[in-house]
Amino acid sequence: MKRKLIKYILNILARLILWRYHPVVIGVAGSVGKTSTKEAIYTILKNNYRLGKNEFNLNTEIGLPLTIIQGKDAKRRIGLWFYNVFHALRLIIFKDKNYPSLLILEMSEDAPGVIKYLVNLARPQIGVVTAIGNPPVHLKYYKNIEGVIQEISYLPQHLPSGGTAILNVDYLPSPLMRNKITASVITYGFQDTADVQITNYKLIHEDNLNHLGCSFRLEYQGSYVPLRLEGVFGRAQAYALAAAAAVALSFKMNLVKIAELARDYKIIKGRTHFLSGINDSWILDDSYNACPDSVRNALDLIKEIPASRKIVFLGDMKELGYMANQAHREIGKEVGSIANIFVGVGEKMKLTQEIITNKYPAVETYWFSNSGEAAQKTRSLIKKGDLILVKGSRVMEMEKITQALRK
Repeated sequence: MKRKLIKYILNILARLILWRYHPVVIGVAGSVGKTSTKEAIYTILKNNYRLGKNEFNLNTEIGLPLTIIQGKDAKRRIGLWFYNVFHALRLIIFKDKNYPSLLILEMSEDAPGVIKYLVNLARPQIGVVTAIGNPPVHLKYYKNIEGVIQEISYLPQHLPSGGTAILNVDYLPSPLMRNKITASVITYGFQDTADVQITNYKLIHEDNLNHLGCSFRLEYQGSYVPLRLEGVFGRAQAYALAAAAAVALSFKMNLVKIAELARDYKIIKGRTHFLSGINDSWILDDSYNACPDSVRNALDLIKEIPASRKIVFLGDMKELGYMANQAHREIGKEVGSIANIFVGVGEKMKLTQEIITNKYPAVETYWFSNSGEAAQKTRSLIKKGDLILVKGSRVMEMEKITQALRK
């Protein structure tokens, strides 16, 4: 009852503020890559507009309107909820010249109907769809994959005719999604059919992984700009910047200027950061969350980097529903082809360990029920020159392993 009342009040306040200020709204949806894409868009547009965006994971029926009213994540703190209401009323009554002219709103698909609710509330003029995973995260809450596709498709299909849909052609069931889109469409990705195409992608690395980065080109309508980024690496980040470039192009920004601004982009904490590990090892800390596609991206990354040994710590990938067992077995095949040592954390990772043991007997495997136990018992495995990947769903608390293995 309390949640319904809070949701109702926030909805009214958010609608009044949107009516009062008329910001341009950019919606970002997808089963993977939303937050990185939102941050990349923010980076490229921040010098030209007064921007607002979701902080952390405020991307649901409660979090998104909180972003619109510039409220605080109050959780169960009654005092903060009163603050949020009075702050919103003040914005409505006394016009604030510093209120954002443009809002970048990440939208969660963690339950059927959520994106519809958020789109109908925020009325975005631009909709970015990052990717629909294989299988997608949050599948647990849907009957099948088609249900997730329909949920995410609601964003581009309900943009105004004068709006713009930004679609990743590499990961989307594009014909299905594009059938009902009346807005203009700009596509991005590595495929040569993309309007904003990523080409010549290359990982840049030295013996000291502190200087890891990447380079690639963004091509659009016969023109291209090169990008060389330090501290930003992985194809997932190239996708985020290409999506952001497509958004900027929809605002008629110059491609050269977009490339200049993109150099300020930084990876979010907990997402693909390299850290110095014990015994002169290196840790790829990607512990914030995990789904099959993001795990594959991380595995592709460590595959490109030479190391004496590669150690993969993986925690269960949650919310995959009826596809969970198959997804964990499929990931085992990919881990086994790359890793020298595999450490699984959580019940589903038993399936991954089983596949690796059967198909890749040369890979040393370990299994633990929780990350705390894994952190205590694996330090002795680490040797000089090891490259370590740490990844898993948020509830698996894989950051405990990162902390235990840090230098």
